[in-house]
Amino acid sequence: MRRAPHHPVRTERALNTCESPYPPPYPPPGRLRRAAPGGSDPGRTRRRTAGKLTAAQVSSWTDAYLEAWRTKNDTAAVRLFTPDAVYEAVPGVPAQTFRGREAIGRYWRDITAGQSDMTGRHGTPVVTGNRAAVELWVTLRAPAINPDGDHWVTFLESNILLFTPDGRCRRNTEYWNLQMGRLQPPQGWGTA
Repeated sequence: MRRAPHHPVRTERALNTCESPYPPPYPPPGRLRRAAPGGSDPGRTRRRTAGKLTAAQVSSWTDAYLEAWRTKNDTAAVRLFTPDAVYEAVPGVPAQTFRGREAIGRYWRDITAGQSDMTGRHGTPVVTGNRAAVELWVTLRAPAINPDGDHWVTFLESNILLFTPDGRCRRNTEYWNLQMGRLQPPQGWGTA
């Protein structure tokens, strides 16, 4: 069972380093609308992806995803997904496939509980239709994964995402590699 990251500590875009430990507010102003009363997400704001999905929209979604991870905020995390979303932490492994917001929230609470000092960044998303691929580079402390020394681990991850027109994710399939220690991305990492 994957007991590793999905919990941020500092969000940075590849090639762009934030001075603040928090990313700018996402999505950008003017891209929000209130959910209709009685809708599936009453009172919450959602991004609109009317028309073609863009790399900028996926970047905003990924920034919010990393911030939810960093802050261990399962409520913010599940709002990024549709009510019936599928989250595959390890594709093809039923015990690592989470269906629906409740299961995704439970996974996030469990997975982030033992993590600290997370720093996350993402590369430039590659978008086709309503699908996107985005690379993540995440470092964090996880004593359960790396009981030696200072407990640093690095996750090198690529996520394949399927979006709905309102900007939420319907499916997230992760492909990741875990390395012990706090590694830095190589030059040119994350560029499409």
